[in-house]
Amino acid sequence: MVQGDAYSIDVEIKANKEPIDIANVDTIECTLFSIQKEYPKEITYSDGKFHFPVTQEETFHLPAICPMQIRVKFKGGNVVGSARKDVEVEKVISRVVL
Repeated sequence: MVQGDAYSIDVEIKANKEPIDIANVDTIECTLFSIQKEYPKEITYSDGKFHFPVTQEETFHLPAICPMQIRVKFKGGNVVGSARKDVEVEKVISRVVL
């Protein structure tokens, strides 16, 4: 990822090495550094992946190493968090929003 990028980050969520069953999911919270979004509000789902959108303005503020973590609330009420993953972000020369 590069500062100033704008796209959806595809996220696969697995439990016991298998993709989670979307039918059992109530809410997903995805946090990338200080950017926090939820499924089904801002995050979408298709083809077995969750799509976490980021804007140029959001990614301009990211440091070189960004922690990312997922928390899933299941319809039964259980909430399960993921291990933290670090995402590398390259600095950009231009700060112009395209």
